[in-house]
Amino acid sequence: MLFVGIDWSDKFLDYHLCTATEEVLAEGRVTSDVEGLTELFTRLEVCARPSEIGIAIETSHGAWVQALLDRGYQVYPVNPRSVDSFRKALSANGVKTDKIDRKVLAKFLITFHEVNKPLRPDDPEIIILRVKCQDRLRLVEERTAKLNELQAILKGYYPAFPGLFSDIKSQIALEFLEKFPSQKQMQKLTERRFLNWIKRHGYPCTRRLDEMVEILKRPALSVADHLQEGKKGLIRFLAQSLQILNAEIAECDKQITSHLDGLPEANWVRSLPGAGDVLSPAILACLGRDKNRFESVGDARALMGTAPVTKSSGNSCVVYYRRGCWKFARRTLQLFAEQSRHQCNWAQKFYQKQRNSGHKHHAALRALAHKWLKILLAMQRTGTPYNEYVFVNSQREYLLKIPLLNTVN
Repeated sequence: MLFVGIDWSDKFLDYHLCTATEEVLAEGRVTSDVEGLTELFTRLEVCARPSEIGIAIETSHGAWVQALLDRGYQVYPVNPRSVDSFRKALSANGVKTDKIDRKVLAKFLITFHEVNKPLRPDDPEIIILRVKCQDRLRLVEERTAKLNELQAILKGYYPAFPGLFSDIKSQIALEFLEKFPSQKQMQKLTERRFLNWIKRHGYPCTRRLDEMVEILKRPALSVADHLQEGKKGLIRFLAQSLQILNAEIAECDKQITSHLDGLPEANWVRSLPGAGDVLSPAILACLGRDKNRFESVGDARALMGTAPVTKSSGNSCVVYYRRGCWKFARRTLQLFAEQSRHQCNWAQKFYQKQRNSGHKHHAALRALAHKWLKILLAMQRTGTPYNEYVFVNSQREYLLKIPLLNTVN
């Protein structure tokens, strides 16, 4: 096997090809486009077939990474922090250049290729689902940020508005802010004009109309006209942006649901208690379709962040929160753990046991997600829907075996 280190940037790919004994066979720089990749393939494949070449890179995404995989190369994504520590171990002078980095990546792969695993892309159907779920999360996070910004502005510059609508991110509330983006405009509304506007926009909570009219009429903290005028544009922009985000998230949910309906895994993943329409596809996106993706449950737990990091030396043993993991998977599994404890008695009992032992809320949820992940991987292998009786019964049988095992020992 030959080893390649590629230090990448938006414009260039710096590569270093060598043997296991670090004999340099080729090195140089190509552009990160079609012409550059064609040149790279030509230079590498003079020495060996793609399947006999391992490539170390500090990313696992991008069109050019996919091109390497499609060509048949063994691609090893490596942690930049690990490579940085390895470079410092090789040389203490602190010099860092693209030429040095590509060589360090190749040496890193020579040293640790048996420990690291090559990138195994999942089925395209699962990748599409994963991309959609991750994009949806980004949209939700952006909506949350803009909503928090809007609420902060309203408290300072539009104190008459809070309470007028029960949900500030609802379509009608955002349309109202877009139409009347200042407190002065709102207070000029007569009761008749306000009710006509509400009726035209189809407000469903008619029982709140009297309360809304009272809020419209009640005195509010005054805000200087020039401050209202200054913030009016931003309030209108945030209201419009939130409407667009709401529509985009709804469309994204529709696409994800439709995509999941066409997958054979939909049956078992939708049987998970508390997963719902949002977490079900996200869980499948995390697990994937490849049943041999993880050599052990421990590997999956480390990648998805449910397993803590234990550091022991001599008489010292410290357990740390795992930061180096797939954040999307950790978030998904922790949210699922939270929802499942409201549906499963055993999950709630396990969570409460963790809390009683001194763990905080999020630590207890991660411990529950840690337990769930083993069940999820078993369901992935068999493709069978979740059956709580099967799980509880297997746990009972396991607990009954423990005294017998201790007696034999």
